[in-house]
Amino acid sequence: MLALLSLIIILLGIYLIISGLREPFWIEEWEDEEEDEREYERRRISERRKSDEPKREVKGGGVVLIGPIPIVFGDSKYAFLSLLLAIILMLLSIAVILIS
Repeated sequence: MLALLSLIIILLGIYLIISGLREPFWIEEWEDEEEDEREYERRRISERRKSDEPKREVKGGGVVLIGPIPIVFGDSKYAFLSLLLAIILMLLSIAVILIS
């Protein structure tokens, strides 16, 4: 039963990837020059406002598990927290496997 479910999920994923690649996309071009100039002016004003604001720092971290090898990246505090969360999730998954 689980083998059939996993096969269905894999085939559904392949179908979604292929249908997403077949989806057409386009870039809309500005037809009205006045509207283009207004958009340029809005962007210039917003960039000027951004330069007046103090710079903000974004801190974060993450873990990528490739088999048994963890790849940890980011700020030390958040990397530690994400590594701790990854260990907890691994132990939880092992417990679920052993119980069932």
